[in-house]
Amino acid sequence: MWVDTMRSLPITKIFLAFLLIACASVGFAGNVPLDENMVALFADTHLTQDKNNPHQRAGLDHCVRDMLACNPRPANVLMYGDLSFNHGETNDYVLLKELVKPLEDAGICWRSCFGNHDRRGPFMSVFPERKEATPLVPDRLVTVVKTPHADFILLDSCLEGPVNGGIDDAQRAWLQETLSHYTKPVFVGAHHPIKETDVAPLMDSNIFCAAYIYGHNHAWKQQREEGVETLCLPSTGHWGDIGYVLVKLDANGATFTLHQHDYYTLRPAAKPEDAKPEWRQRVQKNDGSQWRVLFKTAPMSNHKSGNSPPAI
Repeated sequence: MWVDTMRSLPITKIFLAFLLIACASVGFAGNVPLDENMVALFADTHLTQDKNNPHQRAGLDHCVRDMLACNPRPANVLMYGDLSFNHGETNDYVLLKELVKPLEDAGICWRSCFGNHDRRGPFMSVFPERKEATPLVPDRLVTVVKTPHADFILLDSCLEGPVNGGIDDAQRAWLQETLSHYTKPVFVGAHHPIKETDVAPLMDSNIFCAAYIYGHNHAWKQQREEGVETLCLPSTGHWGDIGYVLVKLDANGATFTLHQHDYYTLRPAAKPEDAKPEWRQRVQKNDGSQWRVLFKTAPMSNHKSGNSPPAI
């Protein structure tokens, strides 16, 4: 019956019908496919509705527009803390909700962790669905994001007051138990550096731990610390290296590519021509830089399935 109906349609309609079926089968969102093996990393948005500080908003907006311009688009955007400008004001998170809506509308999933400038109560009041999700660790925003070749664990290093960070005993116990069951590569991260979260001993002893990812210092930087490869992320628009990192995952490893829009301290130049020469030189040097992390384990096809924790 279906074949007879198709024969009766004009060629153009038949082509459109097959095109719609094909698009639906590969998971298109807004006519642009989402790539589950591509992950975008944001950090230190420091959003504020203060009219005297518009560059933080402009920076995140720039990064979001870049995500929408990708073809394919990353299926996940991870934000590594300091979402708020100063002390986790509710209006900062209201602005965040506005700016991430285009991602959600495009089918892109975004997740975050907290930094020292964040506050759990105001964030959860604006994003109650995050509070309603089953918590992996009570009273902490801990998240596992799964991709075909590797997972990403985001820890909550916010101490709600001090600039420095840390993770509590409950998180540490959860992480130790979780990593003990891993049979696929995993990236562990938080807003604060690994010396402050003190998870290096847990990661260094686990062959599946690929690297530690963090924000806080607003700089594109890779180094080995206490036996663990670490990556520091740029800020999306506050100060320092400005931009984001795009990760492309495969069975053998992950390639991290820096997309740097700007560099400034402590705020951008009023006009492009007023930017300091050393700022422009840093952007020219950094933009497009890559960091390759090779997985220490066999390709995913040789791993058992179903042994990673649920994503939330």
